[in-house]
Amino acid sequence: MSLNLDESLHRLIHCYKSEIKNAITESNLSLHVGHIRALKCIQRIPNCSAQIISKKMNLDKSQIARIIKELQTKGHIEKHPNPDNHRSQLLVLTEQGKQAIDTITTLDGETSLKMTNGLTEQQIHDFKHYVEIMTKNLCA
Repeated sequence: MSLNLDESLHRLIHCYKSEIKNAITESNLSLHVGHIRALKCIQRIPNCSAQIISKKMNLDKSQIARIIKELQTKGHIEKHPNPDNHRSQLLVLTEQGKQAIDTITTLDGETSLKMTNGLTEQQIHDFKHYVEIMTKNLCA
């Protein structure tokens, strides 16, 4: 059995990222991957703050501050006072941000369908299972 998964993984990641970037460009969203990941965090995590996004995305505070400022400038998010901690602010999607997330969700779904074309449900399930194990092994 070959343990050299690196080339296969690099090719898969490269092709996936290229496909997503092309789909985003064609949709005229003008968002980069960091913006999209942050928007997804804000959508999925209740009472989301910059600190939570920083931990989730494994980026430093200055990088997250820049992303948040850009998303605010684009009108995708707003900051609201955190009632539990006066030193932090909660990040909330605007209607424009919700529309962007809807578009991103559609593009993600289309890309996933294209990527998994020809695979059975069991193969997809197994792939996800193996990816989770490998991720835990590397990120533990």
